[in-house]
Amino acid sequence: MSGDTPGARLRRARLAKNMTIHDLAVATGLSVKTIGNLEANRTRALLPHLRVLAQVLNVPLYYIGCFENLPEKTLGQRIRKARVFHGLTKEELAQSIGVNPKTLQSWEQDKRKPLQRYLTALKAYLAILGK
Repeated sequence: MSGDTPGARLRRARLAKNMTIHDLAVATGLSVKTIGNLEANRTRALLPHLRVLAQVLNVPLYYIGCFENLPEKTLGQRIRKARVFHGLTKEELAQSIGVNPKTLQSWEQDKRKPLQRYLTALKAYLAILGK
């Protein structure tokens, strides 16, 4: 297992808390098999699962997800990176700013640009990237 993958980071965080996979499963409500698969990088965690894992392990969500490695060259990439840094699904962010999740997806894919009123709403979320 590579040293800088979501699975490796999850395992390091779990071991730093002196937890077994079983302990983490009990604390998060995820199955032992799911946690084993996540640590082995056989599956990727959904954002709601990452939120619970990060909370239980007392580490930032972006750390477990390796989100700092996501590109941010385009506005769409920046929107996606900011969204996942905040631990939000497309549906959650879309609801928060008052758009359809498909609209948000089109922004993240750089197929469309947000109108100014939505850029203003996104500004608070994008601030997490520090640029």
